[in-house]
Amino acid sequence: MLKDRSLRWLDGLRARKGTVAALFLLAGIVLASLSAPLYAAMVGVDPFASDLAGTTQRGGQTVDLMQPNDNPLHLGLTPLGPDWQPGPYALGSDSQGRDVAARVLYGGRNSLLIAATASLLCLTLAGMIGICAGYFGGWVDIILSRILDIMWAIPVYLFAISLSVVTVGHGLRLGPFVIGADSLLIPIVIIALVYVPYAARPLRARALSLAQAEFVMAARGMGASHGRIVLREILPNLATTMVVLGPLVMALCLLAESALSFLSLGVQAPAASWGSIIQDGEGLLYTRPAVAIVPGIAIVLTVLALNVLGNSLRDHLDPKGAGR
Repeated sequence: MLKDRSLRWLDGLRARKGTVAALFLLAGIVLASLSAPLYAAMVGVDPFASDLAGTTQRGGQTVDLMQPNDNPLHLGLTPLGPDWQPGPYALGSDSQGRDVAARVLYGGRNSLLIAATASLLCLTLAGMIGICAGYFGGWVDIILSRILDIMWAIPVYLFAISLSVVTVGHGLRLGPFVIGADSLLIPIVIIALVYVPYAARPLRARALSLAQAEFVMAARGMGASHGRIVLREILPNLATTMVVLGPLVMALCLLAESALSFLSLGVQAPAASWGSIIQDGEGLLYTRPAVAIVPGIAIVLTVLALNVLGNSLRDHLDPKGAGR
């Protein structure tokens, strides 16, 4: 059933130009981010090392990465602005003399990795909770639903910031395992946890419906175990809902990661993410706005592409939305 719906979705791509454009846009952003090491090596820059006294070549001339300020007294220094030409410092430098273009590409790697991994972990946890609550029902459903209600009542970003503040200084200890404060696993785990209630509710509702389906009742009548019913009957039919939720949850995780990194609670220096680069460019909005605007545009385009793909998948794979 999932395969047939996937084929119908692929067949309908030609008639859905917006979906095709979103797919190519997302693929282009991913490929560009993956090419970050190649770009840095090609133009000869280190996007993580401060280079306040560095220089570069423009128009056959040597120019400083930190330029005299444009104010009337020419006090202070301003990062080199963009020239929009292929080569080093095409988007200029930031306040530390680092290549903005290279940092945006490296930031995309971290932002997309965190968002994709967090969404996968979130859907895995939400699927387990949704199946347990929806299939077994009774006191299991009551306990899990109340826990989800408590998590749902806490604002997402307040919850994420609270968890980040606790872990950013001392790391995270999970039994015998210790995750360092600078590890990408910290924002991945935090972002995945805060969005579990949002994914678990529709999965629980779908599991409740499947638990009363005729084929599940027949499997019970034949003496099939709970584990076999869940693995062979519930999970395959729940997969369509999880696939539909995937791009939408990833878009939410990307926004959450950008917000945490902007507040210095996500990806830690010297590593970069789109949110941390926007923070770097916050003080340069009036002189070198490209530092903050370029990663902001990257976030907007990625979230837009994910939402378009998620809506398209919903229309073609969701049993309740296939006719819309």
